[in-house]
Amino acid sequence: MKATAWVARRRSTTSPSLLWFRFRRYVARRASQEAHIVAFLLGMVLAGLAFGGVVAGELRPSDKLELANQLEAFLLATMHGQLASGSFVFANRLLSDAAWLGLVWLAGSSAVGIPIVAAAVFARAFETGFAVAFTALQFGWKGIVVASVGIFVHQAIFLFAYLVAGVNAIRFSYQIVAQSVPLYQWTVQFVRYTGRSAMCLGGVMLAAAIQAFVVPPMVSRLLGG
Repeated sequence: MKATAWVARRRSTTSPSLLWFRFRRYVARRASQEAHIVAFLLGMVLAGLAFGGVVAGELRPSDKLELANQLEAFLLATMHGQLASGSFVFANRLLSDAAWLGLVWLAGSSAVGIPIVAAAVFARAFETGFAVAFTALQFGWKGIVVASVGIFVHQAIFLFAYLVAGVNAIRFSYQIVAQSVPLYQWTVQFVRYTGRSAMCLGGVMLAAAIQAFVVPPMVSRLLGG
C-alpha cells in the first residue's frame, strides 16, 4: 500500500499538466521580476529599428545607387539559384549571429556590461531597420514583401533570442555590480549564466536555418524566378 501511494504521488508531481503549470508560473514570476529590463531592451530595439529606417531614407544618391546595385545583384542571384549552397550560408550566418551572442555574453560577464549590451541590441536593431527600409524604398511594394520574407523573418527570430540573452546578461552584470551573490557562489552562478546564454543558440540556429534554406526559394518565387 505504501509503495502504491508513493508511486501515485510520484506520478502526480510529474504529470504533464502540473509541469506545464509550474513552467507557466516560473515564466510569469521571472517576467514580472525582469519587466523593467525587457521594457528597456525593447525600447532600444524600437529606437534602433526607427533610426535605421530614417538613415536609409537619408542616404546620399551615390550611396543609394551603390547599395541598390548590390541589392539588385543579390536578388538576381537568388532568382537564378546562383547563391552559395545552403549549408555554406547556414554556417556563415550562424557564425555571424553567434558572434553577436558571444558579445552580449562577454559583456554580461563584466561590471560594465549593461551599456555594452544596450548598445549591441541597438546596433543589431539599427541594422535590421536599415536593411528593411532600404529594400522597401528601392523596390516599392515588392520590396516590402521581399524585406518581410528575406530579412525580417530571420531578424525577428534572432532578435527574440538576442533579447533573452540581453536580459540574462544585464541581470548577471547587475549582480556583479551590486555584489548580491556571495563569493563562494560565483562559480555556480557563472555556470548558470553561461548555460542560459548557450540556450539562446537554439534561436540563433533556427534563424540561420530559415535564412539559409527557407528564404532563398521563397524570395525566388516572389520575384518570379
